[in-house]
Parts: sequence; C-alpha cells; structure tokens
Amino acid sequence: MQVNINSETGELQGVIIHTPGKEIEAMTPDNITAALYSDLLNLNIARKEYLGFNEVLKRWCKTFEVKDLLTQVLSDEDAKKDLVTKVIFAEHKLLLFEPLMNMSADKLALALNEGLTYDDVKFVKPSINERYVLLPLYNLFFTRDAASVIFNGVLVNSMKSPVRQRESLIMESIFHHFNIPLINPQSYSKEATTEGGDILIANNNTLFVGCGSRTNEKGIEALANYFAARKQPFNIVVQHLPQSPESFIHLDMVFTLLGNGKCMVYEPLILNDNAFATFHIEINGGKITYNEKRNFLEATKAAGIELEPVLCGGADKWNQQREQWHSGANFFALGEGKVIGYARNNHTIEALNKAGFDVLYATDVIDGKVDMKQHTQFVVTFDAAELPRGGGGARCMTMPINRTDV
Repeated sequence: MQVNINSETGELQGVIIHTPGKEIEAMTPDNITAALYSDLLNLNIARKEYLGFNEVLKRWCKTFEVKDLLTQVLSDEDAKKDLVTKVIFAEHKLLLFEPLMNMSADKLALALNEGLTYDDVKFVKPSINERYVLLPLYNLFFTRDAASVIFNGVLVNSMKSPVRQRESLIMESIFHHFNIPLINPQSYSKEATTEGGDILIANNNTLFVGCGSRTNEKGIEALANYFAARKQPFNIVVQHLPQSPESFIHLDMVFTLLGNGKCMVYEPLILNDNAFATFHIEINGGKITYNEKRNFLEATKAAGIELEPVLCGGADKWNQQREQWHSGANFFALGEGKVIGYARNNHTIEALNKAGFDVLYATDVIDGKVDMKQHTQFVVTFDAAELPRGGGGARCMTMPINRTDV
C-alpha cells in the first residue's frame, strides 16, 4: 500500500471502503441518537444500494475493504495485542482482553466492527435492556472520517464522539502495519478534534477545512501549528458551519471539489452573506496569520485558487434546502471533472449537466453499456433511498489513499 493525495480530484488509484453489515441492524430507537443517526436503516436495501456504488468504484480503481485490511493486521500477534489493548483501555472494557485475544484474526476483525453481545462472551448483563458489551461501529461505512491521507502521510483523526473513536484506532493500526507515516497534530492539545469530512486537500500547499460540530477550533489550530513547523508556505481556508441540523456536520456536506476549476456548493452558506465566519489562514516562515473573508470562495481566491461554483439544488432556494439535506453537495471525484453522487438529487444533477458534465447511470456502467473513460467530464449517478438517511454521500463513504498528481 502506498499513499499519495495531493488533491481532491487527481485520478483515483486506490480507495478504502466498508460495505455496511450487521452493525447497521444493531441500532434501535433507544440508541439511535448515541449512534449518531436520525433514523433506522434497512440493511438489505442499504447494502444493495452500496454494492451498486461499490461496483462503479471497482471499475475505476483498486478498492480495499476495511475488514480485509484489518484481518491482515490482526494476523500479526503483536499488532493484534496492541490494537486490542488500545480498544479495551479506550472503552473501559479490560475484562474483554482474553476473549478478544482468543479469537482468530477474521473473527476478531468482525467483532471489532459488529460488536459483541453479553451472550457472545457469557458475561452477566448489568441490565436486562443492555445487549452489547462491545458496541458495534454503526458509522464505519463512512470511512472518510477516521483518518485522512494528506500528501504522503496519514492524519489519524481524533473523533468528536466516543462511539467513533475505535474507528480511528483501527485505521491507525492498519496504516502503521503497512508502514505509512502518521501525522498527529492532535498532540498539541487533548481537546483538538478533526474528522475527514471536514478536511479537503485543495492542492499540495492548501487545505480547505470545516469548523463545526465535529472538527473544532483546537483541531484546526493543531493543523496550522503542524504545517507552520514545516517552515514552508501553506494555506488553510476555514469555513465555520452551523451546529444544527445534522446535515451540516462536515464541510463536504456543503462544498466539494469537482475538478477542472469547478466546485459544488450549497449557496446559502458558501456564497451568500451569513453569520458563519470564513478565514484564510496564511502560513509563511512559521508565522500564522488569520484573515477573515466575506465568503468561502473569496477565501479560496486569496489562497490562490479561483473556483467556478455549481449550485447544489440549482437556483431555487427550496430545492437547495431539500437536496442539501440528502447530501446533494457531497460528490466524490474519480478524477478531474469525473464525479459520482446520488441520483435522487435531480436539480443538482441537472445543474451539473448544464455545467458540462455528462450524466451517466451507474447501472449502465456496471452492465458495460457505458465506459466512463470515454467521457471527458461526467457525473455517475447511483440510486439510493436508504443510504442518504444515514447522513452522508459518496465522499463520506470513501477514504482515498492514492491519486495521480494534478
């Protein structure tokens, strides 16, 4: 495994994904809020939709499943002990050390994802209403957030919610096993949090970062300090986000890069005057300067990047709100001007088409009726009704590890 991400839109060579499994069915109305969802998902439908998305990815590049990578890691006894120890200490489940260590690599990889019930390990339940002694990773199919490949290293993100912290431990273990350099700016402050949905790699000296309910100011300060220590010119463009509703949890829910100088934006927050601050952080010679800007694209221009916006939901304000709610701004780039996203956001897809993107259907790509590589600029649309209810889109469900340089 080699990592190289110098942009959001270089041709994709490799990506880490996770196909939703039984962990999705572990949610109930009682634990749904703690699991960071607003609705229960039907696994059979969600999985079918995800497999269609996955098939498109596999026709473009190499895909790596988290469970397969983790099984490789856990086949090494030292790595297995290290990860199990970190998990049980982080989650205060020291009694699980022996049961977990006694599992084979493949069964342990499954348990760390799908969780363990009290019945699985023959432990006495503290309450009749409790089922899991080791909670499932309900959010693992949003592989974007736990770690971020930045240039030739990996930032292991410090997740906001305890229910997601094991995801970062797993990713840290995987990248360490494959000898990938780790970036850990969180060491500057224990309060710092970052998540991958808030971190966009604009080019080899610029990051776009969201600051909201998941990535905080301490996390951004840690990133700024990390790049300042390198003594090279660097830019971080920061957009503050609403704390609610949950459709604004990350920057990539209101802004994504499409390539060829274009970006997808949620107009009310990214272009219009509003109460949410935008900053251009300029780093030069180790000095950090904060410059407030009127809006996000003004800040990107100050960082040397001029972008042409395509409007999520089109020009109509009502459609913009509806389609942003279901990840209408959340596109994942396969290459320059080559993106994939939900078909349900009709007005957004129409806006992309007007901006010069050929509209391709995932079913046609999978059936071999359409060859993506024969199109200079395109959007592949895939049907999904259940997946959007999880609160994320195509970018959320992918952790790119290698792209060609733009």
